[in-house]
Amino acid sequence: MKRPIAALTLVSALALSGCTGDETFGAPATAEIAQGNHRALDVSVLRVAESDFQALPSPEALADIQSIVAAGVVDGWQEGPALATYPNGPLEHRVILRIKVTHPLKGVGEKKMVFVDLFRSAVVRDDSKKPEEWLPEKSLGDFENSIPTGTRAVVFTAEHIPREDPVVRPGAAVSDDAVLTSPLPQGLVFEDQTLVRQRSAGGRTPVGGIEPLDVAGTRSGWAEPRNMDDLIARLEGHGHSG
Repeated sequence: MKRPIAALTLVSALALSGCTGDETFGAPATAEIAQGNHRALDVSVLRVAESDFQALPSPEALADIQSIVAAGVVDGWQEGPALATYPNGPLEHRVILRIKVTHPLKGVGEKKMVFVDLFRSAVVRDDSKKPEEWLPEKSLGDFENSIPTGTRAVVFTAEHIPREDPVVRPGAAVSDDAVLTSPLPQGLVFEDQTLVRQRSAGGRTPVGGIEPLDVAGTRSGWAEPRNMDDLIARLEGHGHSG
């Protein structure tokens, strides 16, 4: 019998990511892809658990407390590590989002890529196998279809801390020109190209990834940028520009 079950994991500001399955997914981002991507976003793949955190009232307030802030485009998804979170149980599978940096706003240095470590999904129970062999419900293709290569993004994050749980499978390697990071719940913002084309949602095109933008309140600073260029300019105007 097979059915989805949730991996035992704590979603917090220090949550790290990775995954299992195919090594990578998504063609590297190019200017043509970034300009021509018109798929609707489905951020539900990132909203897999409730987060207990203090929402900050504006993008600049979040940028002030995070060591790495960057804007860019999604470059694809790749397999992260599989972790043994408790004895004889299912593994915790992680997925890594690759973002090609176009605007290094804070703490990026010479790095060309930011890799964002995220929880992948629950595993699918398969009683014919040992629990540690159960596979994640979501594939890398599911993430690519939901948040495709070329999607504009802003990430507020920090370099990941060493993993406490044993790494059973390391996943795909992190390239030398990238920094591996972990975001706070408000730390991923994407631009939905269907909103760009439709000029809907009150003219606003950014959407929250792990948490909706209005988690801080509909009258917060998150509601003011009408597009990603506005958001980048706002962060630069508050001193985050390199």
